[in-house]
Amino acid sequence: MSSVSKACPSCHEPVGELSESDRERLLLRRWRDRIYRARNLTYAAMTLVVAGMIVWWLAGPQGLSLPIPLVPGVLLGFGLLGYVASWSWLIWLRLREDPRKR
Repeated sequence: MSSVSKACPSCHEPVGELSESDRERLLLRRWRDRIYRARNLTYAAMTLVVAGMIVWWLAGPQGLSLPIPLVPGVLLGFGLLGYVASWSWLIWLRLREDPRKR
């Protein structure tokens, strides 16, 4: 790093200069990456829900009988909570953080 180049005051990394169009493209790319991560979290959460249902089905007594055993209950709980949270994040990103609406 040159002694003449500018550095970020918080992380001390070199700072380059971007044009306005480059800055907009970078914001759009970051937003799309966050959308991609939110969608992947919904898939991971649904995987937990399906795994919980399979474990519940296979746990004794056979079938989906109540009360739910501990492991399937935990899987279903975390899966449903993660699914709701990731969809909330995805909707928030779509409605509030969309750089195309600015």
